[in-house]
Amino acid sequence: MSRKVIIIDDEPHCRNVLAKIVAAHCPELNVVAECGDGIEGLAAILRYHPDLVFLDIEMPRMNGFQMLDALGSGDLHFSLIFTTAYDQFAVTAFKYSAFDYLLKPIDESELTASIKKLQYPGTPFAQLQHLKANFSSPYAFNKLTIATQRGITFIELEDIVALESDSNYTKIHLQNGQTVLASKTLGHFDELLSENKIFFRTHKQFIINLNFIKEYLAGDYNLVLLHNGLQAKLARTRRDAFLGLFRI
Repeated sequence: MSRKVIIIDDEPHCRNVLAKIVAAHCPELNVVAECGDGIEGLAAILRYHPDLVFLDIEMPRMNGFQMLDALGSGDLHFSLIFTTAYDQFAVTAFKYSAFDYLLKPIDESELTASIKKLQYPGTPFAQLQHLKANFSSPYAFNKLTIATQRGITFIELEDIVALESDSNYTKIHLQNGQTVLASKTLGHFDELLSENKIFFRTHKQFIINLNFIKEYLAGDYNLVLLHNGLQAKLARTRRDAFLGLFRI
């Protein structure tokens, strides 16, 4: 069954590139409309009821967020892939909110990879609100958005005790004793949290929240004990950097 796609971007070249890549490599997708701003995009969405929308945020007349607001407060019945010029702040906002995005100029392999990951569940309103909050302020990155088997979980960073690698997954240990299993590698979270000074990667298997350290066992142990009873390994190559945090 063919899935309907709408491309909303104020740059004609970007729309053309997206449409050509979709036509050449995604036979299951059918581009039904190309729009130059949010007003045109809103009309096209209401007319065609798409399965997928490629959406730029910065556009004249009506930007991407304003268009989504105009659609109403319920869950959106289409999947979203954002397109954006490179901006580290924007990229961080997308990652914290667990939204897929494509950097301009659009890369063919990245686009097809994003399409393959889609399951077309629609877009939860709460997830979209989280993204908007992250865009509103550089200090808004205080939550992680985690896709789980049940749906989407929002986790306050200050509630995370540690993150533990579990093959291609990551166990997120919370201060209330719960553990959330995320379908992302620890490397993904290491990159995401690299600018946050309360998190430290002690080992290839662990990232810890420095606020929950209880004790450090040196010597043959080389372990960091956390308040929830978790024992995080400390790699010898990370020992000096770890102790340097405490001026030891």
